[in-house]
Amino acid sequence: LMVCMYLGVLGTLVVLHRMGEALVRDGEQQREAFYARLSKVAYCDDDEVPLAASGHQVEVRSHGDIFDYDDAGYILKYSTKRAVSTKAIFVWRHTIVCVPAIALRIIVAILIALLTCLLDMLLFCFDAKVRISVEDVDNATAFFNTFISIMLGFYMSTMLARWWDVRNNTMGRMWGAVDDLCLTMSAHLPGFRLRPLRKLVLRYSLASFELTFMQAQGDNNVDQLVGRSLLTADEALVLRNQPSKSQMIWTWIAGLLYSLHRQGHIDTNMLPFFYSKVLDARGGIGATFAYLDTQLPFIYVHLLAVLVHAANVIVSIDAGVSACHAILLGPDDSAKPCMRLLQLCLQTFFYNAFLEIGRIFSDPLGTEFEDFPRHAWHCFMRNECEAFDFAGNAHTVAMQKATASASKAEMPLSALGATVTAAHASSDLAPEMDTIAGELMPAARSK
Repeated sequence: LMVCMYLGVLGTLVVLHRMGEALVRDGEQQREAFYARLSKVAYCDDDEVPLAASGHQVEVRSHGDIFDYDDAGYILKYSTKRAVSTKAIFVWRHTIVCVPAIALRIIVAILIALLTCLLDMLLFCFDAKVRISVEDVDNATAFFNTFISIMLGFYMSTMLARWWDVRNNTMGRMWGAVDDLCLTMSAHLPGFRLRPLRKLVLRYSLASFELTFMQAQGDNNVDQLVGRSLLTADEALVLRNQPSKSQMIWTWIAGLLYSLHRQGHIDTNMLPFFYSKVLDARGGIGATFAYLDTQLPFIYVHLLAVLVHAANVIVSIDAGVSACHAILLGPDDSAKPCMRLLQLCLQTFFYNAFLEIGRIFSDPLGTEFEDFPRHAWHCFMRNECEAFDFAGNAHTVAMQKATASASKAEMPLSALGATVTAAHASSDLAPEMDTIAGELMPAARSK
């Protein structure tokens, strides 16, 4: 019976390990094929065609009404109601259950238990004076579990906080700056004649977004962005072999804004606002790599991993000794082989699951299913900015009436005084400004 139990558990784990490896392999092939196909899609061929209509869109797929994922192989959203229901017990695909490393570690733990059982049998057969005590192993297991519970709790809370900061305060900061920049330019610089410039700013912003993910994944091939028309050949040549490519692009955007200021399209009061959005976007990218490149201290993560693996080895020894005592001496209160085997599988699974979850949280810009959906966010950002551009050139009837009414309204006395005072302070022709103010202000008061 004991042999059948161990063989059954091992067989199940082998199946889970192969299933997990197949999912990882299929995901990598799906993403490679997707981006190879995406490189043939032009960013936009005609200035009159909206970018959202000409580019690739997000194809949303569903898995058992539990979660949705895109055609690039990244999770988009899951149903909280179904994720916490009993139906979630039967969902294994793309969950922690199918992580190959966890199944492999449980298999190793069971093999250690079997070797311990055989070793204890040999000691019993040769009537050795040194025997492994179940009580001593239980005490060692409880000792390790105390430290691991505290350290794993702190580890998970820290990694989850870092993950949310990367999403909200770094990548979200960049996303918000791009949206604000495109919205303000659509309202401040409307019209068909300036659309190529607005489109260029959006193209540079999307290229910077893609380069951020590429740098995080160690991909330096900027030529793929040329195939997607996010960069031209000369732009890719400038960026090639340069550090911080995603941040360099914002220098170009700042230069464009300054050129517009010199041409009179952006006044002195608005230029600092545009610059602040450029700096916000660059700061968001820099903060992203500050999180990715500044990891938790190695000595802490290493100590936690050593404690987890040591505790798994000890619980494996405990299960092996209990199985040996049950076989040779008969089951009693101290030797419960079935419960020990269950404890071995559950403890090894959960401890290693938390380690793997923390590893995934540490680099959310990677290529795993649980990482940030790079392509979906690209399309969402592009569509939002295109909607802003459309709204900036589609004035409604109510807006036209309100604008016409405001143009007929008289300037308030306080505004007139402020205008004259500002002009007086900024002009070298102080006497002439005093004369103008002396003529205008009494007439305005009498009126």
